[in-house]
Amino acid sequence: MNLFLRRGFEAVTIEEICEAADVARATFFLHFPAKDALLTEYGIRANLALAELIRDSHGSATATLKAALKMLAERAMQQPEVVRLHVRELLSRPPMFLESHQEREDLVSLLAAVIGRGQAAGEFRRKIEPALAAVALCATYFALIYEWARRGGKLDIESAIAQTLDIVLNGLSDKKVRRAPA
Repeated sequence: MNLFLRRGFEAVTIEEICEAADVARATFFLHFPAKDALLTEYGIRANLALAELIRDSHGSATATLKAALKMLAERAMQQPEVVRLHVRELLSRPPMFLESHQEREDLVSLLAAVIGRGQAAGEFRRKIEPALAAVALCATYFALIYEWARRGGKLDIESAIAQTLDIVLNGLSDKKVRRAPA
């Protein structure tokens, strides 16, 4: 990642990556099919950490979702240059974006399980498909990360995620305000 950050993704060769990692070219290809796979590895590792957080969570589904999104936001804030590189490269390479499908699918599955748990506990409405709710949550999260990256990190991502989760869980309407009949 340091090579990519210093010189740009396109400029870095696999030979340079192997030299920096002190591995043979064959070893690189044993673990990664192409240079692009190094970028998706970031998401895979984030999903593994997220799965552990969810597995160890014993609170409500809402608290688990908040903790999960907070962890993802903290990860982005700890490695802002890597996240910006990841977003920039994924968006500039449609084939790579499509290849990262499994990474997104795993995130959807993790969050859908939490949402399903919340539905079973009566915390969330049961009429909503958990996977669809998770897709909406992921889409919102990735849109926020894109905006954060676009602004060069000048967006309070933790606050933005908290507000977004509030919108997803509680809607936009103020329950105190009476709605006019349709």
